[in-house]
Amino acid sequence: MSEPLLEVKDLKKYFPVKHGMFSSGKGFVHAVDGISLTVEKGETFGLVGESGCGKSSLSRVILGLVKRDSGEILYKGQDIRTMDRAQRSKLRMVFQNPFASLNPKEKVFDIIAEPYRIAGQYSSQQIEQEVLRLLDLVGLSRGYAGRYPHEFSGGQRQRIGIARALAMDPEFIICDEPVSALDVSIQAQILNLLRDIQKSMGLTYVFISHNLGVIKYISDRIAVMYLGKIIEVANAPDLYSCPKHPYTQALLSSIPGAAEYLNIDRVLIKGDIPSPVNPPAGCRFCTRCLYATEQCKQVEPKLQKVGEGHYAACHLIGKEAD
Repeated sequence: MSEPLLEVKDLKKYFPVKHGMFSSGKGFVHAVDGISLTVEKGETFGLVGESGCGKSSLSRVILGLVKRDSGEILYKGQDIRTMDRAQRSKLRMVFQNPFASLNPKEKVFDIIAEPYRIAGQYSSQQIEQEVLRLLDLVGLSRGYAGRYPHEFSGGQRQRIGIARALAMDPEFIICDEPVSALDVSIQAQILNLLRDIQKSMGLTYVFISHNLGVIKYISDRIAVMYLGKIIEVANAPDLYSCPKHPYTQALLSSIPGAAEYLNIDRVLIKGDIPSPVNPPAGCRFCTRCLYATEQCKQVEPKLQKVGEGHYAACHLIGKEAD
């Protein structure tokens, strides 16, 4: 088997937080707590979970926008911290809010041109050609190059953000909730655009969303996150047809009509998510799980193989595959 394009090993990131305005004590938000995963070249690896589970923090740590506390991040077998500027330009990101991620004082041309100017190896004519090419690629008129971000709709601004991410011909892009701020009809357009670009450029995506329908549509494999941990990983069809972890089952059964379609019981998650400052000692989901035992409360479950390419972290799941 070929080496994965991206490999994350036991990655951790804790954010310090004070307990109160007048307290001198500090705690730590366990945003990313021992995550390991691999992403294969050319695939779309989906990452799904409730808001606050650590999805966006994980994406920023992977790209080095936030410093890790421990663990390894390897891109083509190389630690990203040792990569030079040219190598790092192959890893890009599309952000959630297409307005906040664009400089309101810059014209579209300058926003897209910035990576080329920073590289310092392109002439003005080459930069212009690249900017116009990228506008064509994302379906925007070349005449828009002289306009400012506030003159566009949300969907158009996200196309500009995608064009900027495609500058310098990247290989790997993290899409962090790229359609969550858009109308449903516009979401479909952006998702189809991302799929078309992936095919034409041979890109690899990590696609982050809390929307189960969006994740199913765009992803080849999916990881489910809960409170800083990955609790299930599977190919998209397997995850939706045969979810193994009680949390995944609860998520999928929350889709109208899904419980009957998937032949699983309707599961209502009770209670609030535990504090990420003081997570449960055992399974992170044990405080809300209907099937939790004493073992779940005391011993953290590890990801175990439950099918071909299917892994889940739950003490109640027997190994169903060799």
